[in-house]
Amino acid sequence: MKRLGIAALLFSLLSADGLENFLSQNYNELFSLQQAKSQKDADFESLSWISPVTLSFERRWSNQLRGGWHPVNSYSIGIEQPIFKSGGIFYGIKYAKSNLQLATTNIAKSKLDLKASAIELALKAKQTEYAIKKLRLQIANRDIEIATLKELYGAGLASSIELDNALVKKDEATIALLDLEANLALLKASFAKLSDRSLNSIKVPHLKAPTMQEFLERNVDIALAKAKSRVTRNLYKMTRSRYLPTVTVGAHYTKLSHTPPEQKDAFTNYSLRVTMPLSVNTGNDLERQKLNSLLSKVEIKNSLRAAKEDYKVALKKVAIINKRINLAKKEVATYSRLLKKTRDLFKAGQKSKQDVTLLANSKRVAQLNVKIYRIEKELVLLGLHKKVK
Repeated sequence: MKRLGIAALLFSLLSADGLENFLSQNYNELFSLQQAKSQKDADFESLSWISPVTLSFERRWSNQLRGGWHPVNSYSIGIEQPIFKSGGIFYGIKYAKSNLQLATTNIAKSKLDLKASAIELALKAKQTEYAIKKLRLQIANRDIEIATLKELYGAGLASSIELDNALVKKDEATIALLDLEANLALLKASFAKLSDRSLNSIKVPHLKAPTMQEFLERNVDIALAKAKSRVTRNLYKMTRSRYLPTVTVGAHYTKLSHTPPEQKDAFTNYSLRVTMPLSVNTGNDLERQKLNSLLSKVEIKNSLRAAKEDYKVALKKVAIINKRINLAKKEVATYSRLLKKTRDLFKAGQKSKQDVTLLANSKRVAQLNVKIYRIEKELVLLGLHKKVK
């Protein structure tokens, strides 16, 4: 995996447009089909108020005419179309559109979550690689410490407890190293489930914190709550219209193959019908839909409050991690000075090669700590970006 620090636009990292080149082909196809189905569902719902034209053919036998039984064919075409539903048609169309917005927002959230998961896996894999390098350096220092203690123990200058403690610490570090290597394999396998690309080919970008305003305006959870609110509001108004008067007009054209002389073989019927349902559950139905609409409005407020708190917590975590990074940098600087001095003393014959190696390893451990903390910071910022569409 290449080094961190690749330049990226603030919100382009997790935008839907960039997903197709990151997620696997199967997931891209899944999201495309979901969006297409949502569009067709909306088209179907928005036109569902238009009644179908009914075509019919009937063949019957009648002795109405003289001469016995005669076949009579009947052809008809007709439609009964509501032209007024007390606003139900208008709100039905709005309901279909709001349902499409809700489905689209849900798909966008799923895309953000998946890509964020893939990026999180990439970051954690890199962080684990650094942790493995760090632990190997620490184990190398343990080996030097154990070798030194063995010499001191042989000379009677160190106790067996000190040597035993050093051996135990090395064993613990070795077990921890095995756990990290197993975790790294798991992270790579999890990443492979989401992306067709090689983990090593991914350039991990450097994230920047969005402003509070940007985070709230483009927050997918808030957008989802608002979309749900629009759906419940339109559903309430559409439900209310079902219990109000509906005006329906009808037209039927009929053609018969045989009729008595005094009757027409082709005729048209027109109708006008006004209906209004009366139900004992009308009040309960309207009240529950109204309550759903009110609940969705409260969910918007809760989502807004949660987003503000998540943003504040994330910035606090970033501030703390920055302090840890600065401390680790100071530690690197301290080890650099000590290493330089120790190397000079080694050249003068006053320090051993092991002393130089110990300090060199410790400096590299401190440098790896800086990188590990930086990735920890990226993970916190990723938690913000995964909420921004």
